Amino acid sequence: MFQDMLARRDALPPITVGEYRQRVKDAQALMAENGLDAVFATSEFNFRYFTGDITQGPIQGGRPRSVLIPAKGDPIAVLARGVDDAIRETTWVKEVRSWPGPAPEDEGVTEIIKLVSELTGPNARIGIEMGPESRLGWPVADFLRIARGIAPREFVDANTPVFMRLRQVKSAAEVARIRRVCEIVSEGYARLPQLLRIGQTEIEACRAFEATCYALGVDKTRVVGISERGGHLRTFVGPTDRVLAEEDILFLDTGCMIDNYCCDFNRHFAFGSVDPASHKAYDIIWQATEAGIAAVKPGVTTSDVWHAMNAVISGKIGANTSNTFGRMGHSMGMAGTELPSIAPGDLTVLKPGMILNIEPSTIYECYFDGSRKLMVHEEDVVVTETGCEVLTRRTPLSMPIITARA
Repeated sequence: MFQDMLARRDALPPITVGEYRQRVKDAQALMAENGLDAVFATSEFNFRYFTGDITQGPIQGGRPRSVLIPAKGDPIAVLARGVDDAIRETTWVKEVRSWPGPAPEDEGVTEIIKLVSELTGPNARIGIEMGPESRLGWPVADFLRIARGIAPREFVDANTPVFMRLRQVKSAAEVARIRRVCEIVSEGYARLPQLLRIGQTEIEACRAFEATCYALGVDKTRVVGISERGGHLRTFVGPTDRVLAEEDILFLDTGCMIDNYCCDFNRHFAFGSVDPASHKAYDIIWQATEAGIAAVKPGVTTSDVWHAMNAVISGKIGANTSNTFGRMGHSMGMAGTELPSIAPGDLTVLKPGMILNIEPSTIYECYFDGSRKLMVHEEDVVVTETGCEVLTRRTPLSMPIITARA
């Protein structure tokens, strides 16, 4: 199975130059629809989406990278010298403006002002990442200098009307990458019970999982590991050097990557035994996940999916249904979390090619001390023409129990 998984990882369909060109054309159509004369993609996700940059890992730093998409024609990359040749050699983008960097006193500011002035009129509206779930890839001080330098042109948000709308619907090649990383990490989770031990630390448990996923073929890992007696409450910040003991539950959540596309799903592991309260909460949320998956199909809204899951949770006698997140899922792609949210007020209509993370949760009382605990499951699906395909291997019906000792 291991060699077969690596072979399938190598057989991923390419994201072709034709697909990158179509992304630019689609962006230009949305720009025209929203009265934008040009847009800058400055975040690493948007930069990579349009250029195909193969850099692994974060690229935000002292020498920012951005790409300008004009109203017509090919994109123009704007980045420091040294990086410019690499972009020409490894991506389809051949027109590049550059400056000698690092140069903190002028890290591309003059070059960007010059480029905008050449390509747009004085009253142009220039789109850039300013909206929800977006990050600007330039230092704020440089952005303000550029804004002053291109006036009376103005910067406006391009994330909501352009970038988010494009990236919400994945191509077949994008889905193939997400499917593959979900397959590999599902196998990693399946192998993990044989590697976990009472007496390990959270860090040791997470390292064992990460090493397994690397061996199976992922490019990068991000793992959160949190354990407490009788369940956990927080889902962020971890792992620590806390030692795993009997009656603990270990929560693992991962965002591994292949070719810069993510998975994002979690699993639970009980040590010694599963207490009755955690067992009940686990079963409720397993059923709610099933309801969420069944609700996904083209034409329904993310709100509809939330209500399908909430109906299961709220219908269970004795279940505390308070939700501390305000949503029960989201989308993903190059980023581990992307819009839309699966929330009661989100009316995004589902389309084939959208990725959803089905993530119901509930608060329950700890069996041992009555404290508040959280049970949350997560599975990754892609919307199809008739429903959805579950990309992850479903979490077991019963929580795996670890009895081996370190």
